[in-house]
Amino acid sequence: MKVGQVLRSDEFCAGQQSTHAISFPMSYEPYEALIAPARSKASILRLILGIVITALFYMLLLRLSWQVLLQVMGQTWFEQTMQVPGPSSFSQMFIMLGSFGFMTAAVCFTVWFLHHHSPLMLIGDFARAKRQFFRSIGSLFAMATAAATIINYGETLLPNLPLIQWLGLLPLTLAFLFIQVSAEELVFRGYLQSQLAALGLHRFIWIMIPSAIFGLLHYEPAVMGAAAPWIVLSTTVFGVIAADLTARSGTLGPAIALHFVWNFFTIGLFGFPDYLGGLAFLSHDFSIMDEERLISLMPYDAAFLLLAYLSVRITLRR
Repeated sequence: MKVGQVLRSDEFCAGQQSTHAISFPMSYEPYEALIAPARSKASILRLILGIVITALFYMLLLRLSWQVLLQVMGQTWFEQTMQVPGPSSFSQMFIMLGSFGFMTAAVCFTVWFLHHHSPLMLIGDFARAKRQFFRSIGSLFAMATAAATIINYGETLLPNLPLIQWLGLLPLTLAFLFIQVSAEELVFRGYLQSQLAALGLHRFIWIMIPSAIFGLLHYEPAVMGAAAPWIVLSTTVFGVIAADLTARSGTLGPAIALHFVWNFFTIGLFGFPDYLGGLAFLSHDFSIMDEERLISLMPYDAAFLLLAYLSVRITLRR
């Protein structure tokens, strides 16, 4: 059987299933509006092809951009940028964060080319998503500021960027962080999660599979040593929370807000001297390779995620 025949056969089966509405728990009913457009083209084979196309197109764009940078900036600069762990400048951080724009381009191409839909379907109702984003981000920043003050009380934090320079870079930092976090949410919650949900699979599957993949992509044992599995666990839990908020709200707005605040505090405010610290105002007094100290932060990460989740739930009354 040819690939095209398999696709059509798979689509027919999916179409037969889609005549019955997916039964969501009451708290997840808003999610129906987000996945409804995906259901007409939902199939396992199409999803696998979509993942492959997105990954290959993203890697192609990334490789081409690195070749351009290598020619423009030179070998020494390129090697310093690629060195992890190692110190990073703000220009290197902007390039790294900006490269996630290629991820957005790749998944948007896949949705348009393979699924024949507007990429906006990944977000949900745009006006509603924007409203939920700004409502969530206000409460999240207030909560995160209070939590960070308590968590870091008595900790030794070193100056990283001068205040004037940090404030001058802040608008660009926020813009590039938004590029990075929105790209990841579009891929993992907007595309992968919604496509799995559109197949009619149990919510445990469409929540856990994207979250586990998201967590595993943060596995860096060469950098974080024994702390690496804990980082995977933390980011997987983050993925589960983002997935739940997406299903409850029916848009990507709250998940993007959560991701944005999380990364602002871990990249834009508090950084490590030898790992993605080029934009941070303050720096921890230990290396990212200090396994014991890094693991000691995990309970605080868990508390932060729980408070962030409750904050968004209360704000949106979901």
